Amino acid sequence: MRRLLTICLLALAAALVAAPAATAAGATPTIKRVTPMRVSVGNLLTIRGSHFKAQRTRNTVIFRNSAGRTAFAKPRRAATSKLVVRVPAAVSRLLRVVGSRQRPTRLKLRVLAGKFSKFTTRRLSPVVTGVGDGDGGGGGGGGGGGLVVCDSSADHDGDLLANTLELSLGTDPCIADTDNDQMSDGWEYWSAKDLNVKAVPYPGKRPFPNALDPSDGGPVGAKFSNVDFDGDSLTTLEEYRAWRYTGSDLSLARLGVGLESALGYSDGTKFSRASDVPPAPAWRSSAYGQPNPAQPFPATYDFKLLYPSDAAVYRDDERDADVDGLSNWLEAKRGPGYVEYWPGYWKVDIRSIEPWRKAEYCGVRPGEFTERPFAELDLADPDVDGDTLLDGEDDQDNDDVNNITELYEVVTDLDNNGVGGVNPAWCGKVEGAIPTIDRGGVDMAVNPFNPCAPDPASRTCPPYIPFD
Repeated sequence: MRRLLTICLLALAAALVAAPAATAAGATPTIKRVTPMRVSVGNLLTIRGSHFKAQRTRNTVIFRNSAGRTAFAKPRRAATSKLVVRVPAAVSRLLRVVGSRQRPTRLKLRVLAGKFSKFTTRRLSPVVTGVGDGDGGGGGGGGGGGLVVCDSSADHDGDLLANTLELSLGTDPCIADTDNDQMSDGWEYWSAKDLNVKAVPYPGKRPFPNALDPSDGGPVGAKFSNVDFDGDSLTTLEEYRAWRYTGSDLSLARLGVGLESALGYSDGTKFSRASDVPPAPAWRSSAYGQPNPAQPFPATYDFKLLYPSDAAVYRDDERDADVDGLSNWLEAKRGPGYVEYWPGYWKVDIRSIEPWRKAEYCGVRPGEFTERPFAELDLADPDVDGDTLLDGEDDQDNDDVNNITELYEVVTDLDNNGVGGVNPAWCGKVEGAIPTIDRGGVDMAVNPFNPCAPDPASRTCPPYIPFD
């Protein structure tokens, strides 16, 4: 009996000892003190509190700005009551930007250690500054201390800007795209210099491509922005994507060549590579038993009607970044390679064509066609529908007239059925107003997103016109 009582007492004692440990294991972490209260990106921050994990990797420190954007970091050292974390480069994107420069920003902290702590109050939320701006004491060196994590080379993040230059501009030498607009800091810097004319210093404020202005680019996954600084009808983000697609080069030797750019594509000049002759596309149609396009290249790229004084050079909109046989503007968001271009195109007074289902003109209905979806083009993708044919030799509306034939007629008389390089007058419209091609001696209007133009009997033109 005494032995049984002893066993029970020992079991009860063990349970009482284990209870606090179990409680601690499931406890909510709490932040009680943060030092220093002013720290720059790249420097060390110490968080004291309770119920953290002793194993470093089981803790996560969360930084949050007033807009709700967050960044995460694993501590470098950890104990149940103390975490030491280096403020990560990603925190740069949480900082306020005023006058095109990052400004000190108070950020709330939270710790995930099995459970989430509460976000810190203002009293415990440190002010974070950009790389190299200084802490005001502690945390790893102040001043240029932040560069300890970003000085593996003269241009740590590989964005075409030296670390020292980035510190003077306010951009982050740890991050290639400080403002997270899909365009690297260096590309925006050189584009701004091009727009400001190369002999003039870099313009650090708006309205120029600016590495601290996210509004001139686009969110992750976007293919175009809403800004076109150099007026070539290619948006800033489209030109950046063209630059990346073609090799992302920087040629400082180009700076003395007319208005050419050090960049392969720049949104600071229409003439980024004016002296380069666009390459001819490598057609693939013959591999499928079809004739290759007959149009000659690079002559087809030259928009002679638009730029008669620039016959010997190529503007960025005339060039072909993805070498698919279609000039960049034809595949740009503001060009005829997008369905939404055409409603506005047909509303211009000298054309004034009604949608396909509403009106016929001289036996053809070339107007806006909305009966089915189409694959829209992209200046940095040579095969948008994935059928292995280049977009120029392909046929977006499947009417058996290739895209080159239908798209180039929008800007020039490619098939020479008019006079002086201009499409002929058609169905009572002004000469050159309607894109047309010669079909057996008859001029027919074309529309690359309407399978009933030029051929109302094409294999994809509906035989019945639906009611609205």
